[in-house]
Amino acid sequence: MRFRLVLAFTLIAVAARADFREFKLIPVDPALETKVRHAAEASLKQFPNLKPEDLGISMVELTNPTTLGRGDYHGDAPFYPASVIKIFFMTDLFLKNKFDLPDVPRATREMIGVSDNDATAYIVDILASTDPGPNLEGRALERFIAQRRSINDDFTRLGYDISAMCKPWSFGPYGRDLQVLGKNRQYRNRLTANATTSLITWIARRHAPESDLMLNFLSRPINPTRPDENQVKEFAGEALAAGAKLWSKAGWTSEVRHDTAYVEFPDGRKFVLSIFTRGQASDVTLLGAIARNVFTEIGEPVAPPPPPPAQPPAK
Repeated sequence: MRFRLVLAFTLIAVAARADFREFKLIPVDPALETKVRHAAEASLKQFPNLKPEDLGISMVELTNPTTLGRGDYHGDAPFYPASVIKIFFMTDLFLKNKFDLPDVPRATREMIGVSDNDATAYIVDILASTDPGPNLEGRALERFIAQRRSINDDFTRLGYDISAMCKPWSFGPYGRDLQVLGKNRQYRNRLTANATTSLITWIARRHAPESDLMLNFLSRPINPTRPDENQVKEFAGEALAAGAKLWSKAGWTSEVRHDTAYVEFPDGRKFVLSIFTRGQASDVTLLGAIARNVFTEIGEPVAPPPPPPAQPPAK
């Protein structure tokens, strides 16, 4: 009897933290997976320079909490995540019980709300107990890399195969932050669409620590008043029709353009959607168009695409 009680409590503890394993237990819904594939195929036709291997889509339906379903297109393909990695840093603050340290709440708000890289650098050093500075050698460098790897270790325990050791940069990295990438950039940040959808699903289902607070950071009006860095215009949220609710985190560089979102539609349906793209990052219409294709496939109304930018008058 005592053994069964210990086993039961152990299983409960594992389930409470088994994020990616919990995701993999969600059954693949053949109908949803077909719709995701159709949306991907339509998007590849719409953007002929986008290669199939450079597109990853992952989706989970959360409408009925007892009958979840998921589908993906290249959902396990690895991508450089750009600022999408910041949702993992935010989650790790709560896994490590470091959210209450000085300036961390403010930095988290800036990291997620406007995707600020200075705030993110502060949080990464808080998570790993590291300091920026000049190059290190020998055991000092090994110790620095091991400290940064502790962020990965937290997610490995949750079933993930990702890399979240490095700071996102606007112009860097420098010094030991460059060294931590590794000689062949083997430690560069790495995510998949499925891993990202898993984390957002974990948060949206209120299974992650402090889920409500994290959702508060991720919440976005679909008609933002801020003209720049709003992470809706030129991203997946741009495709949502009036009445939808959005929680999201975008990421973009000269190489990649991504978005991950939890969406509640006016008819009560709920979905998590992650879209990862590579090679067409300069096309600001890309993510909105892919999201429109996905939402159309699942039978939800979409907002019309924005008008093309005005052309300068001919001279």
